[in-house]
Amino acid sequence: MPPTGKSIREDLARAKAAFAKNEDLRTVQLIATALKAFVSVKLSSSDRIAVEGLLRENFANISKLPRVKKYAPHGIPYTKGQEKKLCAFLLPLAQKIADDINRESLDAMRERKLRIDHAVIKGSKLLGEGNLLEAQRNFRAAVEDYVDEKGLFPLIASKLIDAGHFKASFEYIKRAVEEAPDNPRAYDFLMTAAGKANEWVHAERILNEAGPKQGPHPLLDQALALVHARLGNWQEAQSAAKRALEADEQLLDARKVLAAAAKKLAAAPSPQAS
Repeated sequence: MPPTGKSIREDLARAKAAFAKNEDLRTVQLIATALKAFVSVKLSSSDRIAVEGLLRENFANISKLPRVKKYAPHGIPYTKGQEKKLCAFLLPLAQKIADDINRESLDAMRERKLRIDHAVIKGSKLLGEGNLLEAQRNFRAAVEDYVDEKGLFPLIASKLIDAGHFKASFEYIKRAVEEAPDNPRAYDFLMTAAGKANEWVHAERILNEAGPKQGPHPLLDQALALVHARLGNWQEAQSAAKRALEADEQLLDARKVLAAAAKKLAAAPSPQAS
């Protein structure tokens, strides 16, 4: 559909809204889009006057933007009759701003990952020195910078487990299960920490809380079956093992629990009829 006076005015209105939200790139892109449309069609005099007024206002706005000033230090005044030249300038300007933002995002990501690495290294050093409190402060600082480094939580959990701080590892094991339920290491660490600290109820709670967030998952159900077996909840253990095996019949631990649960439940005395 060819552009109209209405569609051009709408783009320029969106540009004003983007400017108010400090969305530099979107502001420039919308003005460039409107300007490109403006030079491609012949508008009525009333439409043309309305669009020119909006262009003048929007060019005054972008002339205030630091990202624009970088490439146009004196701003970009709107000059009637020079729309084609302005369009030829704005289109590559929008690409330069996009490149700058992408570069800044990449730099910020690198800095964030570097902060995570430093926090984990410092926390590990403090843990080795026996200072759990300060180690935890650094580990939690690393977690605050987390975006998508799913290996972070198993890494910290393993360091705490290796240092004998089994209860302290649970908060990271919980996040490991929540963020990457398909990572078997998370469940291995959970079983190790729960066994060493005798915290099977805590392990059960972690899995039950993670379940609704992730939906059905065979590894989670297998771990839940193992935990229920440790707690002697054989009916629940049997149900969890069945769910795990229905999703993945290769899960050996779930198969072992299912066999053990069948024996336990078969040997259990039948409830007395009242």
